[in-house]
Amino acid sequence: MTGTGPSLALVGGEVLAVPKSATEPSEDAAALDPARGRIAVSDGATRALASGPWAHCLVRRFVARPPDGFDVPALGDWVRAAAAEWSQCVRLSPQAPPYLWDAVERGSYATLLGFVAEPAPPGADTLPWLAVAVGDTCLVTLRGAAPTLSFPLHHPEQFTSAPALLPTSPAALPDAVGAAHVIAGASRAGDDLLVMTDALARWALTRAAHGPHVWRFLRQCDASTFTTKVRALWRRGELEEDDVTLVRCRVDRARADQE
Repeated sequence: MTGTGPSLALVGGEVLAVPKSATEPSEDAAALDPARGRIAVSDGATRALASGPWAHCLVRRFVARPPDGFDVPALGDWVRAAAAEWSQCVRLSPQAPPYLWDAVERGSYATLLGFVAEPAPPGADTLPWLAVAVGDTCLVTLRGAAPTLSFPLHHPEQFTSAPALLPTSPAALPDAVGAAHVIAGASRAGDDLLVMTDALARWALTRAAHGPHVWRFLRQCDASTFTTKVRALWRRGELEEDDVTLVRCRVDRARADQE
């Protein structure tokens, strides 16, 4: 149904992040542009070289200029361009030791969850969108406190220690983009979007078996409460001690000054 009135759009938008270390930079990265309907979250592989900068390259580029399409050729071209940007972050001097040159040649790895909302006609009842995922960073859509989608994983047992990852190395790229999952969806006014890195997503899906309280918490908590909760879960061993990132947005009617 379409008609007159404000269009549906992403409104608000917030990044909640708790690094696992007080002294080392997080390997997670998040970026969002609600006005253009774009969200991206990436989790850099812990043992890979400069995986935090690689994650940041991916999310910045996705929000600024998503792939022209989510098919394998378009996604591959897009990752190659992002990898060229990353390579500028790890330029070595000719005197660098051989092990560093080897590490640069092996490259870096990170997950990616990218979300793009498509323009909705004025008065439309739903906001269409596309999402792409490589790895175990997850999108959960909520209607009230009830999840309507968990993508690309929907059960805690699906998480493994070796998720698919986007590489900077051209040799590893074909298999990685071939592992991409793509989904099209549509959200209504009042729906919430949660994008989470793997440790938080796995915990949330585990807790969801006991009722909707976990979704209410993730939808409503402020940054301080979120940080306190994550650290308490770490102490109790209920959450893997890893960098934790949550991005949340809501779908609603855009005000005139937001359109």
